[in-house]
Amino acid sequence: MASPFFPASFGEATAESERVVAWLRLPAIALIALGQGLQHPNPEETGFMVSLALFSAWSAGVLAWVHLRPASERFALLTTAVDIAAISVLAVLSGGAFSHARLAFFVVPVAVAFRFRPAVTSVAVVVTTAAYVVQAVAHPAARQPEAVRFIVTQAGFLAWVGIACVLLSMLLARRTQLVARLAEARTRLLTDAIEAEQRERRRLAEALHDHAIQNLLSVRHELQEAGEERPHPALSRADDALAETVGQLREAVFDLHPYVLEQAGLDAALRSVAQQAASHARLELHLDLHYTKRHPQEQLVFSAARELLANVVRHADAKELTLRLRDGDGALELVVEDDGHGFTPDRLAERLADGHIGLATQRVRVEAAGGTLDVASAPGAGTRVAIRLPG
Repeated sequence: MASPFFPASFGEATAESERVVAWLRLPAIALIALGQGLQHPNPEETGFMVSLALFSAWSAGVLAWVHLRPASERFALLTTAVDIAAISVLAVLSGGAFSHARLAFFVVPVAVAFRFRPAVTSVAVVVTTAAYVVQAVAHPAARQPEAVRFIVTQAGFLAWVGIACVLLSMLLARRTQLVARLAEARTRLLTDAIEAEQRERRRLAEALHDHAIQNLLSVRHELQEAGEERPHPALSRADDALAETVGQLREAVFDLHPYVLEQAGLDAALRSVAQQAASHARLELHLDLHYTKRHPQEQLVFSAARELLANVVRHADAKELTLRLRDGDGALELVVEDDGHGFTPDRLAERLADGHIGLATQRVRVEAAGGTLDVASAPGAGTRVAIRLPG
């Protein structure tokens, strides 16, 4: 489910987690640098500053990478390993067990917990605690009085925080899986509802076409024959009324079940419905339709487009209407834009409160299918609605 709160796929979740971790790494480095100004036993200032500069450059590079390129699970494991190694080196160069840089070890399990992988978090906790103990014992400061007790205490705190992070990661992973299952169930329900709606629309359209329209055409034929034998103005008016009614019913049949969508695809169906809307409201129509593939959510897109076009006709008081359909980086993109009077976000909320749920319903459907629906409008500036669905 794609939304501002839940990523649409595991890849997106990984990328989002890595961006959070990359930002968390920077203040940790600043704190390490700040702590170096405190008194440490056996400090190696030059080596520490060089290592900190290299770690800072690495962190800046990681931050840029995760914002520009996709971040894989292997990349996440690599950055965690580098973090542990870099913090260990900095701790050794600034005092071993007593180094204030040791506090940066706590950053690792917290950062890894954001990845929602309890097993990976557990491994990171074990490796991080072991790294602290090894560098602390190997450092000359370990021979100071109370050093062993200090190392054990710090390792215990680190392990405690690590266990808490593992449990947190487990809880977050379970909740994420629950959200994913609910989103999947929601999508299935939506699909079933749309299919049921389309079956009913098809049945009604077929009934109108095969019975009501045929009966009216038969009546019109009888009237025409009667008019030829005995002309009368009333018969002509009745024939005109029947012709208009048949035309209206045919439009209704198309709205109920656009056969052109099945036969010719989304491009042709949208062209037809847009031309009808523009003709009905006397709008200047601009079409930019470049999507020749078949999409699994064609009916959903067509339904949303029809609703948006109807809104333009009923409410926009526009002179121009633009409809765009294209393939944008593997995703279907639909844009309906007009130059009407527009509205404020408050107005949209008011219409929803008044029971006008058409746009809100389409947004729910699009988001349940893994897409997005964005509305941009302002008084006097027209309205632009953009729908994007994964291909």
